[in-house]
This record gives sequence, structure tokens and C-alpha cells, in this order.
Amino acid sequence: MPDPVPAPAPGVLRLVLDAETSAVPLARHWSSEVCTRRGLSADALGVLQLLVTEAVANAVEHGRGPITVEIACPAADGVAGPVRVTVHDTEPRLPVLRHVGAMATGGRGVALIDQLATGWGVREERGAGKAVWFEVAPGTTWPEV
Repeated sequence: MPDPVPAPAPGVLRLVLDAETSAVPLARHWSSEVCTRRGLSADALGVLQLLVTEAVANAVEHGRGPITVEIACPAADGVAGPVRVTVHDTEPRLPVLRHVGAMATGGRGVALIDQLATGWGVREERGAGKAVWFEVAPGTTWPEV
């Protein structure tokens, strides 16, 4: 049995979900509720919701449960810093950044995270799968298309 995910650091909020499709909207709504109170612009909140949706959907489709979503919303001197979201699952295979054709019906999750997040990465969790993290800065805006 994998090691349990360690307790979150102070100021980090955690949601643990089963690896089922219902986890995706639950994580999206929870993260939106948490981050609405953190001073994110409407655009930044929209980006965060999209990226949470993609990261959790990838964990459901390609990973194994349970899925743990952590959100850290730091502030210094009353100014909100970037929001960091980390999605843990117990599957050791790491995600792959792919570029798919315009007509593909999937395969864009990591590419969206790569394009829209202020920063992102993935780390192996010793004996317990992986964690995909990304950050969204408070002033993030949707890119022009």
C-alpha cells in the first residue's frame, strides 16, 4: 500500500476525492469557492477553474485514486500571491505534454496547463504516485485568441 499523502502545510487546504468522473466538478467548485475569497481576478479564477478541471480529469482518466487536491493561497503584506494547486494521485506514470490536432477530442490537458499557468511541474511521490502542480497569479488574464 502506498504511503499516505503527508498532512498539508499550514495555509494549505486539501480535498480528497475518489477517482471517479464526479471528482472533476467537485474539485472545480471547491477550488472556485476557496479562491474567490483570495482576491483573484475573474480571468484568473476562470483560468484556475479550467486548469483544476484538466488536472483532476487527467488524474481520473490516467491515474489511480484517491485523488488529493491541495490549494495554497499565500499572501504577503496583505497582497495575494500566486495560487498553487497540486493534484496528487497514486499512479507513478508521469503526464506527457502532447500537441494534438485541431480535430482531436482529447489530449490537451497538459498543454492547457503549460500554456495558461504561471508555472507548473510534476514530481514523483516516493512510493505514492505523482503530484502535478501549477500556479495562477492573481492578475492572470485569458490570452487573446
